[in-house]
Amino acid sequence: MTKEERETREYKSLYSDERYAKKAWKELMNVALQGDAKPLPATYDPKTGEQTFQSQLDQMAYDNVKRRLKEQGLDREPQQAEVIVESNILRARFNDTTFNIMLDRTAGKVRDELSVQTNPFEDLSDDELEALAAYRASKEKSEESNNK
Repeated sequence: MTKEERETREYKSLYSDERYAKKAWKELMNVALQGDAKPLPATYDPKTGEQTFQSQLDQMAYDNVKRRLKEQGLDREPQQAEVIVESNILRARFNDTTFNIMLDRTAGKVRDELSVQTNPFEDLSDDELEALAAYRASKEKSEESNNK
């Protein structure tokens, strides 16, 4: 086996061998996400000839990130990760699923916290709790005497 064949086999096995696949995919994703984002070519609806919503969304996300970088005094192209996040933030305006996923990731499952069940006894005063305890005790005594 030549060195070139060995390297080719090692490279091909990176994404299929369980021992290395997760790390290999993670490194590949990191490189891609940190790369410069270029605006995608505009796409048009064949029926109306208008630019598609997806195409408009992508262009707006790219422009928003580019403007934000300029406002921060940074002279660089937006990264893929920045444009992906911005696109999803814009998409969340119209898509509840995207919004809920973002909410779960950023706010720690706020929906679960909003539907917190309160204990019905929390609103009772100490006197009311004592009266309830006395009532339950007397009810237990009467049940015990009826069972005898």
